[in-house]
Amino acid sequence: HLLTADDYPLDPAIESAYANSAVLVFETDMNAMLAPETQQLIMAKAILPGQRTLEGELDPEVYAMLSSKLAEAGLPAAAVQKFKPWFATMTLMVLRMQAMGFDPNLGLDQYFHRKAMADRKTEVGLESIEFQINLFDALSAGNQNGYTKHALIELEQMETMLADMMTAWKNGDLESLDEMMRTSFEEYPGMYEKFVTDRNKTWAEKLAELAAKDQTCMVVVGAAHLGGKEGLIELLKAKGYTVEQL
Repeated sequence: HLLTADDYPLDPAIESAYANSAVLVFETDMNAMLAPETQQLIMAKAILPGQRTLEGELDPEVYAMLSSKLAEAGLPAAAVQKFKPWFATMTLMVLRMQAMGFDPNLGLDQYFHRKAMADRKTEVGLESIEFQINLFDALSAGNQNGYTKHALIELEQMETMLADMMTAWKNGDLESLDEMMRTSFEEYPGMYEKFVTDRNKTWAEKLAELAAKDQTCMVVVGAAHLGGKEGLIELLKAKGYTVEQL
């Protein structure tokens, strides 16, 4: 969902897939994602109710770790004190990635959404924006400290992990991508299921419905959803579809 300027131009095979497609399929409705109403919805979900604070939501040790990382990113903990842990850690992640040159505006979904809009191609979302927001909100609600610690560990590994993931992605090395993703979620299997495998199963059903129609679709989803036995590619193969890597 985030790339750098150096990742463009894309491989000709990817651009060719786009040119030959009538429908673009994304994780969610891209127009809705960029709408002001969505930002309001995110804020409504992200803000802690009443007098609750970020510090009060976390164990002292975990809060100290988060505060330290926020300070390193140039964001005082006071600035996110009214936000839930999932939103505070996500903000921290985005800041670190932007410092490394990654930009959400350069992500494949944003890139192809802009092209599809300009070319008046049909766009389809596999799930709603509200579902995605609720996913983050619900997961962290029952495990605030575990979720935050996991995010901070990922933050420490981010520079090396992102470099390795980008290399695997560019080489089409799905096995390595899957291994990296599973390793990052190793201590939180329930989180991996909710974020990745459960969604894959739902998406595979919807993609099969789209495949039954007389139109060529290009599917643009996060790399974490592609590899492994429960990845989209294996799920589609199990449904009888032939998958060929370009």
